[in-house]
Amino acid sequence: MAIRTERISTADLQLGMYVAELDRPWIETPFPLQGFHLRTREELQQLQHWCRHVYIDRQLGKVALDPVTHPRAAAPATPVQQQPRIRGGLGKFTPVKYAVTQPLKQEVVAATLYHREITRAVIHLFNDLRAGKGLNVRVARKAATVMVQSILRNPDAMVWLARIKDASSYGYAHAIRSSILATVFGRHLGLPKDVLENLATGVLLMDVGKTRLPRAMLNSPEPLDEAGWAAMRRHVDYGVELLQHSAGINEQMLAVVQYHHERHDGSGYPFGLSGTQIPLLARIAGIVDSYDAITSERPWAPARTATEAVSLLYEQRDTGFQGALVEQFIQAIGVYPTGTAVELSTGQTGVVVAQNPARRLRPQVMVVAEANGQPLARPRIIDLLAVQQDAEGRPLSVASCLRRGGAGMDLANVQINAV
Repeated sequence: MAIRTERISTADLQLGMYVAELDRPWIETPFPLQGFHLRTREELQQLQHWCRHVYIDRQLGKVALDPVTHPRAAAPATPVQQQPRIRGGLGKFTPVKYAVTQPLKQEVVAATLYHREITRAVIHLFNDLRAGKGLNVRVARKAATVMVQSILRNPDAMVWLARIKDASSYGYAHAIRSSILATVFGRHLGLPKDVLENLATGVLLMDVGKTRLPRAMLNSPEPLDEAGWAAMRRHVDYGVELLQHSAGINEQMLAVVQYHHERHDGSGYPFGLSGTQIPLLARIAGIVDSYDAITSERPWAPARTATEAVSLLYEQRDTGFQGALVEQFIQAIGVYPTGTAVELSTGQTGVVVAQNPARRLRPQVMVVAEANGQPLARPRIIDLLAVQQDAEGRPLSVASCLRRGGAGMDLANVQINAV
């Protein structure tokens, strides 16, 4: 399904048109990220104030772009193809500016307990579904609520735990890590707290349909053939069916499950939606789902580093994913996310423990080993925003991103004890 958009000056806008994209990032304006119909003169005037041009979705718009200058004979009526009803839109919202209210060292203590309980809850939920029991939405919602509360206080704590903690199954760990990343991303975008909870719940549940697929298919060490991928794609339908028959599900959660494999250029599934037809929460879910998959060990593919994953996402701007959202995602988690093993320009190795929002390439790093590989008796924190040079006066920076276990580091044993 092609994206039918056309650039138009805001001076030529008419009520009823569907605004799909702006000439600036959505987050800088008072308009909703997922696009909207122009319904009032006030909205029209706001757009003309903020933007010089916008992009109109011809398929969703209700007003012709070309003005009619001469009356024409009525043409025979032709059937109009109805667009599928897209669930889970947000409507207008005013972005919330969240502040960090808890130091990382303190929040990690609380978040460690939360992460452990969330993991137990999700494993129990997935096992119940594999055993043929119903979906316990209450458990998922409670886990999501606890997660959101911690991330609102300090987003780095949960991201740290998500990256350093192992789990017994890629499926369980992927659901939790993706939910954490989605919530951190949503916090960055200023989504209201209730929407963040719906997003976190939806992402925790986005792959529940896979519990109806054979384990041999999910754990296959070889890439699936065409028939295998066709069967794998059915997990979306299975997931929607499970949610639709469960109490406590709302349309925003359902949208995440139903549309997280849709793609910006219309190449996704199950409906081939494109652009802003895909609800915002599902677009967020699609990005974090792909990012976590790329950076995780899977039976058929090795894990890539965080920088490799960012590069791959960046290459898919405005094809696989909305370009503005990809850029905002990178802003949200950083090029070197919290919990990432890195090598500094000095040859020392360490782990990113916190982001510097003003300079994402200069995070805070806990150095755990010298350049010769000798572990430090007491790891120390270097804030690369404050410390620009090494002891020899040379520029100090992150030289490379290491794979998990790189340079002999056991991330599971690294503790935040000096933040």
